[in-house]
Amino acid sequence: MPVLAGILLRTDTDGLHLAAFDYEACATTRVDAEIADDGTALVSGRLLSDIAKTLPKSAEVDLELSGARLLLTAGSARFTLPTLPVEEYPALPAAPDTVLTVDGDALADAVAQAVVAAGTDDTLPALTGVQMILEGSRLTLAATDRYRFAVRELTVRPTGTLPIAEPVKKSRKKGEEDAGPTAAELDAAARTVLVPAKFLSEAARALAGEHPVSVGWSDGQLTLSTPGRTIGTRLLEAEFPKFRGLFPSPDDAELTITVPVEEALAAIKRVALVASDKRPIRLAVDGDQLLVEAGDGDDARAADRIPCHATGSLTDRVQGCDAAFNPGYLADCLKSMTTPEARFHLTSSTKPVLVLGHRGEDTGGDYQHLLMPIRLQS
Repeated sequence: MPVLAGILLRTDTDGLHLAAFDYEACATTRVDAEIADDGTALVSGRLLSDIAKTLPKSAEVDLELSGARLLLTAGSARFTLPTLPVEEYPALPAAPDTVLTVDGDALADAVAQAVVAAGTDDTLPALTGVQMILEGSRLTLAATDRYRFAVRELTVRPTGTLPIAEPVKKSRKKGEEDAGPTAAELDAAARTVLVPAKFLSEAARALAGEHPVSVGWSDGQLTLSTPGRTIGTRLLEAEFPKFRGLFPSPDDAELTITVPVEEALAAIKRVALVASDKRPIRLAVDGDQLLVEAGDGDDARAADRIPCHATGSLTDRVQGCDAAFNPGYLADCLKSMTTPEARFHLTSSTKPVLVLGHRGEDTGGDYQHLLMPIRLQS
C-alpha cells in the first residue's frame, strides 16, 4: 500500500501531530506550532525526512496545505510536495494501558545489553525477539540466537495494571488432551511479552533521556511512550526458549578468568584479522596473562597477550587452550559489558561459559551473558 510510506500530518489546538504506521510498527509525536487552520495531510515519509535533515535546527518552518499540495517553506528554501489520499490511510491502533514506567536511559542501556544476543534469522521468529518479563518491580530482558544468551534485569515502577492474556499455545503429543491454561499460566502470560529486537533497540534509543518511559502491552501489541511521543509494534507470537536454570552458578566454575574489557577488546580486534567462524579465537591462561590467538598450520596466525587474574584450572584443555570462541560473538559479549572488567566462569572447555561484568566488589549480577564455546579437535 503506497500510503503506508507516508507520514500523516494533522493540526489542532495542541499543535502539529505526526504519525506513521505500516501494520507492524507505529509512531506518533507532537510538536508545538502556531496553527492558523486545522487540517490533515499525508506526504512521503522519505521525502519529508530527507528535507528535514537539510534544514538548520533553528529554522522556522511554515506548512500550508493547498489543494493536493503541501507547501513547505524554511528561510529561502521552498518545497511543493504532492499529498497522498488521507482516506486510504489505516486507523492507528489504540495504545494499551501502561503496565510500567522506567527511566529512559536505564531502559536504553538494558536493551542494548540484551539485543546483542538476538538472532536475525526470520525463519526462527522466536529468536529474533527480546522476551520481557515483569515480576514485581523487576523487569527481565532476555535474548538468544542459540549460540549465546543475554539476560538483563532492571528496576521499574509497575502500575499494577496487567492485560488479560492467553499463553502461547504449546505443541502437544498426539492424543494428549488440552486441559486449558492454569491460573499461573494466565498470570505469567500477562506479565510476559516477546518484542521484535530490532524495534526495541531503535525505540529505546529514540526515547533515551533523563525522563520516564511508559511501557504498555495488550492485544498483541506493545507501546513505549513519553509525553507527546509514542512508538509501538506488534508482538511476536512464538514460544521463547526457557532460560531459568540454564545459566550455571559462578560457584560451580572450575576456572575463573578476570580481564580488563578495553584491553581484551583491542587484542581480540587484532587477532580476529586472521580468525573466522571456522577458525575461532583461542584463549589460554599463562600465569598472570591471557594468551589470545587464532590461526594455525600454514595459514595466517596471530597472537596477543593481555593481563588477567585467574583462579582454578580446567582438566579437559584441548591444544593447550582453555576455551575457543567465535570472534564476533566474543567481541559482542565484551562490548555489552558496562564495567571495566569482565569475568569468565568456565566449568569445561566445551560447556557454556558464564560471563559477568566486574567492578571491584561488584560482580554486575544484573547482566548475565552465556557464551557457547567452539569445540576443538584434540
